[in-house]
Amino acid sequence: MNKAESLSVNKANWQQNFVPPQFREQGAKLTFFFLWLFTVAVFARPEDIFPSLAPLHLTFVFGVCAGLTYLGALLWGHARLLWTRELTIVLLLTAWYIAGVPFALWRRGSFQTLTDVWLKTLLIFFLLTQALVTLERIRKLLWAIILSELAVASLSIVLSSKAIWLGERMLGFNLGILGWNFLGIAEAVTIPYMAAIFVARRSVLETSVLAAALISMTWMLVLTASRSGFLDVVFSTALTSLLVLRGSSRGKIIGAAIALALVVAISLAPQVFWERVGTMWDGPGASTNKVAASARQSEEERGTLLTRSLEYTLEHPMFGLGLGNFVVANGTDVGQPGAWVGTHNTFTEISSEAGVPALFLFLGLLATALRNIKRIGKTLLNNPEVAELNLMARATLASLVSFAFGALFAHLAYEYFLFYLVAIGVGIQQVARTMQAISLAPAGDFASSRRIAAAN
Repeated sequence: MNKAESLSVNKANWQQNFVPPQFREQGAKLTFFFLWLFTVAVFARPEDIFPSLAPLHLTFVFGVCAGLTYLGALLWGHARLLWTRELTIVLLLTAWYIAGVPFALWRRGSFQTLTDVWLKTLLIFFLLTQALVTLERIRKLLWAIILSELAVASLSIVLSSKAIWLGERMLGFNLGILGWNFLGIAEAVTIPYMAAIFVARRSVLETSVLAAALISMTWMLVLTASRSGFLDVVFSTALTSLLVLRGSSRGKIIGAAIALALVVAISLAPQVFWERVGTMWDGPGASTNKVAASARQSEEERGTLLTRSLEYTLEHPMFGLGLGNFVVANGTDVGQPGAWVGTHNTFTEISSEAGVPALFLFLGLLATALRNIKRIGKTLLNNPEVAELNLMARATLASLVSFAFGALFAHLAYEYFLFYLVAIGVGIQQVARTMQAISLAPAGDFASSRRIAAAN
């Protein structure tokens, strides 16, 4: 193929695969704005701190506004539907969830979980995959999460007398995905992004906010005395050092800072933290302390829940018990008030409530996201022009693996946690393809688009 033919092919590929950044910006600007507000509302849950906000239904309002603005952009031709393999898998998973409703143990409960929880997650995931088309937007979304975590953790510590406590353990103000046992997973999946932002950005203000968020979340995690959350944060820290911080002087600084924050928090930890964490290596008769005994009982209960969820999976391998039905089945079969609880394991939650095929789809989504982001990371390696994007790709890889580890100890199958991470990964792929398309474009034909993409 001669040079002229090569340029012609490159131009055709450009025209087919590349939507100019300014065109996308116009179409999804309002959609992203409402998604940003939705993210703050769903992570920070301001209604838990200010009950007067509860009647406003902020997450519902912002979610609907984001959906309507995107629909309007599509109808007016200001946006183009972006189809990805991750979106296909999530839609297949949705189809399987719907197909399983008639076979559910409690059909009404399964339908309610489908409509009240899962379809909302699906909508936000879809909109995020359509709106996260620039690095700037990905960065802003991450700041929405980090600032929400900072606000929740700081207020819970400062206003600890007004926070929710369970014995000597703090639950904090947040009753959602930044509360209690979920806090450790939230910090674990955020640490890689905090490290990436620190390495890429040199603002004193941003560095100060990142440090404040890390310190406040780590201390609040200690106050919750969550063993699984603590393990997930340690695991995430090690993974971040390996995947994100290597080969960077600033990376070594933030790595040392994270390690120092953990050491200081542990050294100042209250007795309840040591008593609960100590049960991970002490024998059954090591202590008759009430807190330690409660922790060991919790371990035994989780082991029982894991066994029962596997039993339900074998009994109902195709469609499971129905979405949200494990609590009902386990509580009814055991016949005790304390048995009306979830699986405490995301993977067996799916297999027992939606069947083995749904578990395979869920694992396929996780594997696809990991494979795609790993491939993008390799293509961006050693390219100084996209250093920050490369950092974000490596951070997403670490975050996804940290989620998978934390998901072994919490049931989050239908919540936003994983789907935010997958959507960010999809966004990174979109940005990388845009940059690749620009590099393949004939010189001079798309100079303005190159400048706009570089600015983003």
